[in-house]
Amino acid sequence: MYYWLYPKYFVSGESMNPTYWEQEVVQVKAHHKPKRFDVVVLHPPDAPTELYLKRVIGLPGERIDYKEGQLFVDGKFVADQFASTTEDFDWNDSSDQAIPKGYYFVLGDNRIISKDSRIFGLVSEKQILGIVQEGNTKK
Repeated sequence: MYYWLYPKYFVSGESMNPTYWEQEVVQVKAHHKPKRFDVVVLHPPDAPTELYLKRVIGLPGERIDYKEGQLFVDGKFVADQFASTTEDFDWNDSSDQAIPKGYYFVLGDNRIISKDSRIFGLVSEKQILGIVQEGNTKK
């Protein structure tokens, strides 16, 4: 096994509560292109030396909207367990283009306080360090 390919990180902050807690250890399990709802470790565009833990919501080629606590991808409803706490977000207010190739729209699970794509914009594939293995437990 090559464990060095799958580093561990400490959770810092409350933006991923209740899924992950402050000082919880998470481990990267994969380095492939993320799918919707994968949790990823990334360098945010506005702070390239910091590490954030966020959930992938929007994929390349899509438009994301939140209306009345529901997620819509390209105008179609998609179940999102944290949507009910997400403020309304209209993709057209931020861009007239879909998410470009190689970029992702990410949100924290604690949507009320999370600093995420609604604030710092889209995240490039190069800024994503890996996909986190879910189901970690607080140590």
